[in-house]
Amino acid sequence: MGIKVTISAKTGLADIDYYMVGISQLPGFDQPIKLSSNESVLGMSSAAQKAASAAIGSAHLYLEVDTEKLANVLSTRYSLSSDSIAFGPGSDELLQRIVNAFSGPGRELIHSKNAYMQFPIYAKVAGSTPIAADDNDLRYDVDSILSQITDKTRIVLIANPDNPSGTYLSSVDVRRLHMGLPANVLLIVDAAYEEFADASDYESGTQLVHEFDNVIVTRTFSKVYGMAGLRLGWCYGPSWVIDLLERIGPSFPINCAAFAAGIEAVKDQQHVKKVLAHNCRWIDEMTTQFRGLGLKVYPSQTNFILVEFPGGEGKTADDANSFLNQNGVIPRQFMVDDFRNKLRFTVGDDAGMQKTIELMTQFINR
Repeated sequence: MGIKVTISAKTGLADIDYYMVGISQLPGFDQPIKLSSNESVLGMSSAAQKAASAAIGSAHLYLEVDTEKLANVLSTRYSLSSDSIAFGPGSDELLQRIVNAFSGPGRELIHSKNAYMQFPIYAKVAGSTPIAADDNDLRYDVDSILSQITDKTRIVLIANPDNPSGTYLSSVDVRRLHMGLPANVLLIVDAAYEEFADASDYESGTQLVHEFDNVIVTRTFSKVYGMAGLRLGWCYGPSWVIDLLERIGPSFPINCAAFAAGIEAVKDQQHVKKVLAHNCRWIDEMTTQFRGLGLKVYPSQTNFILVEFPGGEGKTADDANSFLNQNGVIPRQFMVDDFRNKLRFTVGDDAGMQKTIELMTQFINR
């Protein structure tokens, strides 16, 4: 007679929905134009590719990574302290690790209602309570966030620039948010898209780390460096926080290919300039063309734009998505209520961008 199993997962985990990743395949198209996942269409630099390929030869060995070497490259590039950097297999893992460390049962994590959709999941996995602050047309509302603070609040988590809206908080607003936080509340800034931000009043969250002990910033190699498939992220924070995160993190936080490629990717700033120039060109062009069609385009500080459709018969986001899919283009569609009539378009290659603009023009004018 078997023993009745009564094990159970932590309270709240069963209620977590799957995170919906962007699709990459369409029936009838061998190579659809994928604009759904905010990847870099120009990929890794050739130097990073060569380094990753060479590193594969030692992939049978555990990587005893000298992370100081990668930290030194980053500190030189971004004017940071190398001993205040920790690494992980993507910034996603680092964000979860940080939330696990500083939140938990009986504690609350505040995020903006329509910010990165993983944020409330991090809280639930940690056993914490996610608190969604209202926004202002998908833009962070500092006063709304501050109004949610209670004696249970331990983390305020923002993405700057934000995904999926592409909007950002100015230096003045981020600092006003930080000033309003109690000393026992940690401000986490997810800055995955920071390299794309060119607004004159945008400030890197790393500057706040230099000034305050309750700020930590996460960054990634997935976007501007084109290394999404290699999973490499990093964070910058007070040295005692970094020490803690390293002690509770994976035994081997970086794989050999990502480590080798990451060093060369940061060194190859000519490739980064090429990526940024390509991105700037097509963000501007898509924004201009789509607004010219009468569509609302949210100002973007990222490598994608968010577009709102007018609605009405035949002119919804569902209709546009179906039309684009039928013609081999994959934008990102969301099932969240506030995004029902919106699509997100990642910057693709020149041909893909031109075709997308032509198809959108056909769709609106048909």
